[in-house]
Amino acid sequence: MPNTLGTTNGLIVAQRTLETLLSQFPVLGLITTDFSSEVKRFGQQVVTRVVSPTTASDYDPANGYVSTPRAVVDVNVTINKHKHHTYDVNDQERSSTSRDLIQEWADTAAHALGAAMVNDLTALVTPANFNVAGQTSVITAANFNRTAVVGLRTALNKRFVPDVGRFLVLNSDYAGALADDTTVVANLYNRDANTISTGQLPPIHGFQIAEYSALPDNGINLTGFGGNKEALVIATRLPDLPSGDVPLGGTIDVVTEPNTGLSAQVRQWYNFQLGKEYRTITLMYGMSVNVGAPGRLQLITSA
Repeated sequence: MPNTLGTTNGLIVAQRTLETLLSQFPVLGLITTDFSSEVKRFGQQVVTRVVSPTTASDYDPANGYVSTPRAVVDVNVTINKHKHHTYDVNDQERSSTSRDLIQEWADTAAHALGAAMVNDLTALVTPANFNVAGQTSVITAANFNRTAVVGLRTALNKRFVPDVGRFLVLNSDYAGALADDTTVVANLYNRDANTISTGQLPPIHGFQIAEYSALPDNGINLTGFGGNKEALVIATRLPDLPSGDVPLGGTIDVVTEPNTGLSAQVRQWYNFQLGKEYRTITLMYGMSVNVGAPGRLQLITSA
């Protein structure tokens, strides 16, 4: 039975797109996120509040349990990126294929949107944005192993970077070298054989590991970076809708990934002359460095 291409089907495709996007690009779930279905104008600024770790207090016999002020940093993020993935299907394709178009469209849309978001995010990982003394570790791929990860951990610990929410993003050469470390492999085999079959590394020395094959050079031979989720911020919003008196030749809906709140706008319309149905999945976003926490990231470069 051929796939049907009604409104419900289109929303299912978009829902799967968001789920696939977050699965293909896990780094987007490892930093501070402000995902919202709120409509904003392009170029508008939003304020994302990042809660920093705090300290315990002594009990005060005179005043009892005195509240500790929360350390909240306001990070301004400009919504300056507007991306979309648009595809079409004609009447012949709709009636002649038995392929799983839902999954195919979800995969291609997810890769297109996810790659754009991660490329813009990783472009921020530069010495100009992260210039604390000792914030760059020079390590070759041949020497990137468990010991190197321990060194990154030590560098962050000495800067008192919280160990909650730590992550490590590596290019494919460095991720492969870490996965080939015999001490890591032996530990994984004894603890979780599924990791060997999937190739997905679990947390190592407190770092959640994510591989990104298209990590940019950024002019410094950048090969990876690790730190605390508060170092980088991404905010997403949706484009403004047409005014109420404008007749629409299709539908505009919103889909949301329930676990993260990541939302996208889905536009669907049909061209009778061409016999084609079009769908657009779109969202707007902005990225920012948390200038209130400049030491929260450790850059990795090759020799």
